[in-house]
Amino acid sequence: MATPTPSTNTPQKHLAAFSSPAPRSLPGMINFDSPAALGLSLEGGVGMGISMSGMSGLGLSASAIGRADEEERRRRLESVIATLKTRPGRVSEEGIIGLCKKEGLEVVKEPQGKEEENRMKLILLIGNEGMCEIPMRNGEIENVNLELASDRSDISFGPTGSQILLRDLRPLPGMAKINLTLERFSHNLDKLLRMDKLSSQGASCFQAVFGIYTSLRKLFEHEKKIAVELLDAKIPYTSQRAEREVLCKKSGRPRMNAEDGIGLALEYWMDRRYLIPKYPQAKKSVSLKGKEKMDIDSDDTSNCYPEDQDPSTNKIYSMTIECESSQSAMYPPIRISDAWISENITKAADATDSNIDDMLMDRPSIDWLEPPQTYLPSAGPEEHDAMNLDTAPGRLPNIRFIAKFNPPLVVPLSVAVTIHQSLSNEIPNDSIRPTTFVGLALRPGEADPGVTGLDVESVQEIRNTRTVLAYDRDGKEEQHIHSNSLYVPKTEYARTIEVLPFSHPRQLIEILPTLRQYAFLTNLLVPLSPPLTSMKSNADALQLDITLSYAQPTPRLTMHLPHPSSSPPTSNLSSAASILDSIMGSADTDMKPPIGITVDIMTNADLMISDQNVVPARSALETKDVDVDMVKGAGEHDKLVQRLAKALDVCGELGVWGEWVRREIQRQDG
Repeated sequence: MATPTPSTNTPQKHLAAFSSPAPRSLPGMINFDSPAALGLSLEGGVGMGISMSGMSGLGLSASAIGRADEEERRRRLESVIATLKTRPGRVSEEGIIGLCKKEGLEVVKEPQGKEEENRMKLILLIGNEGMCEIPMRNGEIENVNLELASDRSDISFGPTGSQILLRDLRPLPGMAKINLTLERFSHNLDKLLRMDKLSSQGASCFQAVFGIYTSLRKLFEHEKKIAVELLDAKIPYTSQRAEREVLCKKSGRPRMNAEDGIGLALEYWMDRRYLIPKYPQAKKSVSLKGKEKMDIDSDDTSNCYPEDQDPSTNKIYSMTIECESSQSAMYPPIRISDAWISENITKAADATDSNIDDMLMDRPSIDWLEPPQTYLPSAGPEEHDAMNLDTAPGRLPNIRFIAKFNPPLVVPLSVAVTIHQSLSNEIPNDSIRPTTFVGLALRPGEADPGVTGLDVESVQEIRNTRTVLAYDRDGKEEQHIHSNSLYVPKTEYARTIEVLPFSHPRQLIEILPTLRQYAFLTNLLVPLSPPLTSMKSNADALQLDITLSYAQPTPRLTMHLPHPSSSPPTSNLSSAASILDSIMGSADTDMKPPIGITVDIMTNADLMISDQNVVPARSALETKDVDVDMVKGAGEHDKLVQRLAKALDVCGELGVWGEWVRREIQRQDG
């Protein structure tokens, strides 16, 4: 039996450590950090126990031990109570009032109607900017009405914000009402409070965000109009397809009070954007009396989209544009203006200040403007103090714009540094931390390989099994099991981008093409490598080997999978020669070389096949004498290769893409 070490887990490990009041210079003193020490005698270790009198001699009486236990229990209880206080309560009249008191928010309770009707209204006064009314009947929330002093008819912040807050106070599908807490409501209420608190300086943060939304929406509508003109009007969902094209390939889609978040969100990527669920525009909800009625969302469909009703199908990457406190002397402050972009939207083709990249790509340049600085109003004569610089006229607000990523995005370290530099931001202090894409995105619950000190030349292998929906040659659905092996170099360090300060919306639009590269890459790889997933053995599983090259200039994926005409893999290969034959496709076996495709994820998540063995090469093009037929053949060859990239773009899943490629090869051979 092994001798216990100090790290051995024992029930006594949590006992408090005792020490003697005698001088530390006394030889032979015992530190009672372990149960073994408690069994030794201070007079030479003769006895196997310590009497209460001996402990009293050490200044440890039974009452003292009892007080220590009581003190520990009291400390733990206070810790639990402190934790509970930080969490919002349940959805109820008392819970809402308690939340408002904790936030320092004034709340007024007004009876409504006759006393026997048991109706009342809670009025939440959100500083000087807003007010939120919550009518209740018999303890049930009937509606929410949010009003904002700086609201505008073209923004409709109040009506759309009311819808979000009402959904926050109602249980999610499948949730029991008893489990409904104020957590979602508290999160959005906190946003309103922070914006109002910053606005107390004299510059309305709400108006500043509204101005950015107005300019970005103008740009979005312009690009959507062009996208609609390029699409075939006969295809279904023309408007939605055009919007998603702008969202994923142009300047993004700005939305005010989108989905479940109060405020302005700039959506820049959507998973499976070609899949448009068939949902009715108007949703039905059940009233308190049990009768069906049209939900308030049906009154205004301008802010409603099919993907909102099933976020799991079309996952969206976005940035929430907010404000935060920042010294104007250190960083450009907010500006309140609707004129961040000109009325013409784009510059003339012969403009001398056009972007060089736009000129090379033969595309119009966006005509951005520089609004004037926003100055705070000077203090009144009776409040003016010549020694107080904060009250001097012409003072700039100590507030800046920030973009919060939802979800946070993992990018290579070099890309993160470039993004911060392009926005004139300081490089974060954690730039020297050796975190990797594996640790941050693929296995966030485990120790990061870069931090654990593994060999810098090592390659991380992540395995799992998945069930993939595929179609046979007759178009019938069937399920296939895949055994995936993902290989990622450890040395390619990465960072998570959560917040980016900015001073002009142009800065955000310019980095969208880069952000989309890694949003698409994450969507491809994260489902293949959930944390702590073991490799299940299955004789019929299809083996997919995927290698990731993560560093710049562009992320690259290489996938290998068995050829559909090859025999199933066997586990009883008798010799090294037979293993080599199976790999190389020897004539002595019916195995064919595995399918290999390398795809580069370019900016805007445009895909390019850089290497493949699916489409046969045209040897005639290798000669110098190229005639017209050969050029046509080259064009057809390029189209077939590009078709492979288009298939991955459409499905957005490596497993489904692999099954499609195998089926296409079967059709070619058939």
